[in-house]
Amino acid sequence: MQRINRFFAFFLILPSLALLSACDDATTEGPTGDEITTAVIERFRDDPYAKVGHVENVTKTNSIKEANDETTVMVRYELVFDRSIADFADDVTEKGKSAGDLDTVGNTVSEAIDLVKTKMLALKEGDFKAGDRRIVESEIRLVKSEKGWIYRP
Repeated sequence: MQRINRFFAFFLILPSLALLSACDDATTEGPTGDEITTAVIERFRDDPYAKVGHVENVTKTNSIKEANDETTVMVRYELVFDRSIADFADDVTEKGKSAGDLDTVGNTVSEAIDLVKTKMLALKEGDFKAGDRRIVESEIRLVKSEKGWIYRP
């Protein structure tokens, strides 16, 4: 009789172990904190504020799995301003004055456009100075690749 009870106990424990291991897999199938931080920084490179600041303290606040290989992650991070718009404008002006070849002129024009975008954002969202911090809440789309989760616009 005791042998039968052990037999049934074994078959009752087996499905429980399978369920526990499946739960463990579900928590690790999405992007890691490092992959999310890398994605936020990569996306920030295209932001007009990238010329005057950087990203710190990225945290995931939520996520929505769109498909097996795609997820939308809600994030919160701090935008830290390294310099003011006036400092950025001074740099663009100096580059413009010393521009000698066509490539340098093109880069200066591109930075001048970024300067205008940054100034427009500052007018909309409020002025800033070096050392200021702002909390930003946003969403990013990540796609699973052969080498892990990566940012996709």
